[in-house]
Formats: sequence, C-alpha cells, structure tokens
Amino acid sequence: SEAGYDRYGHAYRRWMAPIVAPPARRLLDRLDGLAEPGARTSIVDVGTGTGTLAIEALVRWPSVSVIGVDQSRVMLDIAAEEAELRGGRELAARLELIVGDAERLPLDDGTGDVAISSFVIQLASSRSAAVREIHRVLRPRGTAAIVTWQLEREPFEPDDIVDDVFDELGIDRPGGGGDAQPYSSPGVAAAEFRRIGFRDVRASTDWLEHQFTPQAYLDLLEHWIEDDVFAELDEAQRVEARERILRRLGRLSASALRWRLPLVSVVARRAE
Repeated sequence: SEAGYDRYGHAYRRWMAPIVAPPARRLLDRLDGLAEPGARTSIVDVGTGTGTLAIEALVRWPSVSVIGVDQSRVMLDIAAEEAELRGGRELAARLELIVGDAERLPLDDGTGDVAISSFVIQLASSRSAAVREIHRVLRPRGTAAIVTWQLEREPFEPDDIVDDVFDELGIDRPGGGGDAQPYSSPGVAAAEFRRIGFRDVRASTDWLEHQFTPQAYLDLLEHWIEDDVFAELDEAQRVEARERILRRLGRLSASALRWRLPLVSVVARRAE
C-alpha cells in the first residue's frame, strides 16, 4: 500500500534495493536494439520505487526521458535524490515522477515508446489490470519489458534457521503470506501478455543471486523481511534472537548463504 511503502521507503533503499538491482538492470539489456532509445524517446517506469531502473535507463541512454509512477511519495522523493546523486541536475531533469497506481496509471493513452517495470507487477491487486494499463499507455509498436518474481523458489537454509529460532523463543509472526501474485512460469506470463494484446512476446526465466554473509542476512532479516517482528520484541528477546540466528548462520558454508531466486522476465510489443 501507499502508506506501507511511505513507511518503509528508506529501509527498502538501504536493505533491499541493492539486492534486486542487478536483475533489474539486466532487463534493460533486453531492450538494446528493440527500444531504440534516441531523441524524444519516452520511457514509462511502472512502480519506479527508489528509481533503480529509471535511473539506469537515463544513464544508459542519455537522450531519453523517463516518467516514473509509484504509489509512494516517499519512494519518489528517494528516486529524485538518487537521480541527482547519480547524474546531477541534468540527468534528474529528464526524470518526471508522478504518484499513481499501477492499475490506474495517471497517464494518457500512448504516452510512452517503452514501458518498464521491476518487481512490481506481482503486487497489483489485479495483475492483469496492471498489464492492461502498461498496454494502454504504450504507443503502437511500443515495447514493454518487465521482471518479477516467479512463484516457485528453491529452499534457503537460513530461512529454516530463523523459523527454528523463532519457534524456540516463542516468537509469534503475522499469519498469511500477503497478496502477491507472482507468475508460476514464463509461459503463464507470456500467455497473459498475449491475451491482453501484446505481440512478439518473449518470456524467460532469470535468476536473482546474492551472496550473504551471516551479518548481512541478519541485517536484512531485522530491517526488512521480519522488521515488524523484531520491532515487537523487548530488548532481551531481540538480543537473544540475534545471537542465536547469527551463531547458527556462522556455521553455514558460503554456498548455503547464497540466495538464488527464480524470476520471470518478459519483453513484448504492442500491436499496430
């Protein structure tokens, strides 16, 4: 929700954005020779967040402009700050930031030559509505490129350690798994894009791979993945949980601390 990401925007910038940045940037590689960025080319970044994808596009293609849309004003303020840090006022001037929902983009039909999105489409309450909006705001023959989580994930031993420690200490966690709607496969994603009217659809599996140290994983856990749980603990519980988790993580091999998650990457064109 907008309020949630307003609350967590700075934590996302510090703890999660650097982890998801590499596959987001790889998405732009798939646009080379397709998007043909040049003079007056407009890119719409749906769910721009802290601006990773938008800013990378501005750096990579110096003549394009980007419209970044996100529910969170805080996230957009961070994106503006990051743009100026990365490329100064000249780069930041090519980035327009608008508060809006992926399912109801506050843009006219045919606004962009290219639409991009990273790790957002699965968060829409109606995934297909978000894809339809991407289709709507593209010009004829415009290109869409998205990367998002895939449903199936490989087991990750540090997660089991956290489960065991929380159980031992009687730490309750919120029930439910959220409302995310990741694609179950690239084929399912391709079929949805085709139903909505895209052509030349190319969907494939990509991977997020990130090497943690024990401390880095504990930091992500405490400040992002399970931040609400840690916030509810008293200081003694928090210290005990940290120490137990860190001690057990320290016994794992480097390979066991390598986070490897499947992603779905889609590039498609709007018909004439």
